[in-house]
Amino acid sequence: MHLTALLDEYTFRFNRRTSRSRDKLFYRLVQQAVAIDPVLAKDI
Repeated sequence: MHLTALLDEYTFRFNRRTSRSRDKLFYRLVQQAVAIDPVLAKDI
């Protein structure tokens, strides 16, 4: 589990290394979270 989390973090940072808008990451995450309909456990 720990190794998987570390590799995920590395991949995320590697993919974002050339992003011109790193400061907007959290803002965009919140926008996406409130813009979509929730997925209920019974629908999965």
